[in-house]
Amino acid sequence: MHINFLALVWGYIIPIVLALPSLDSLFQIKANTDSDGGCSSQLPDPLGKWLSESRTLVNAGLQALSDAKNPSASENKVAKDYLWSYFNMSPDDTDAMNLVQTNLQTVKNFLDGQTTTANIPYLFCNDKWLQKLQRSDVAKDVNGNDIFEYDSTASDHLSPMSIENVPSYQAWLWKVQKNGRIVRNNQVPYWSDDMRQYVFDINYGGKTYCTVSNDHLGATQHGTTPSTITLCPFAFTNNKAGETLGDKEPARGLSITDILPRSGTFYHELFHLTIGNEHTPDITSKYSWTEQQKYLKTPDRIPSGYDENYQTLIRRNPETYLWFSVGYWYFQQTQWTSTNQRWSFHSGAGELLQL
Repeated sequence: MHINFLALVWGYIIPIVLALPSLDSLFQIKANTDSDGGCSSQLPDPLGKWLSESRTLVNAGLQALSDAKNPSASENKVAKDYLWSYFNMSPDDTDAMNLVQTNLQTVKNFLDGQTTTANIPYLFCNDKWLQKLQRSDVAKDVNGNDIFEYDSTASDHLSPMSIENVPSYQAWLWKVQKNGRIVRNNQVPYWSDDMRQYVFDINYGGKTYCTVSNDHLGATQHGTTPSTITLCPFAFTNNKAGETLGDKEPARGLSITDILPRSGTFYHELFHLTIGNEHTPDITSKYSWTEQQKYLKTPDRIPSGYDENYQTLIRRNPETYLWFSVGYWYFQQTQWTSTNQRWSFHSGAGELLQL
């Protein structure tokens, strides 16, 4: 719940408490089926729980920034340690703080229903909402009808146009070599009946994004209008993650990646959705805290394929925000400790601190 405004009634100021938006008001969801991307068996929970936990996590992340900027806060030192370990920044680094704060606030605004958009995104619970096609298949328009092109040899001077020959799709399906020659790339078309649009992606060796690897938990794409989040079936059964936030009890030396909840996949994808894939590169592998720490040993190095250094990429990486938010949420909890003690994951591993 959050307070939006105050009402004056008979001389008293009464807070008006508005319910936070439900999942089906934030997303278009197929709630009555599990077929073709439907989420019936995941509603109301775990998806409802994941929404709630994502709100909890983004608030924890924002609180960490607030505590780090407040010298009088008892959590100040630990909060600053979190900023340094996860984002390689201090509260005095204004640009970095603004970037991280803006990204967290953007996700929070969406979850709170404060993001205005004419196109409500789709949330799918498998990738069967997409039908894989061949590049040479006949192209369809937004009404699902075949697209034709002029053909002087045909009796009616019209022939079906292949998907790869539609001018507006050629940027997705062709590439220009250094010698200027135009050749096919490795993308194939996928058709969505829900949106009457194409998505272009790799072939995955004849499989699909969700079926080619259990490491694929979710994906966000902006090639269609509206954008979509796809949660793969394995995200709902992933044994590496806790069923709920706090399901795994903290312990000394326990890695931050060992206490992540399943809702972390949804939280991760929210950064891609609200900020855009181009601004949220997946620079680290899932569950690879050590990979991130290796990158931060050379923060100014620009890795191959990118135009920003490791430090900046880490500050845009959705998985970093997940680790940071989960870690600070654990630090806020008191159910596992005695008075004036807290479990902290500011170093990436569990440590019992005295406040």
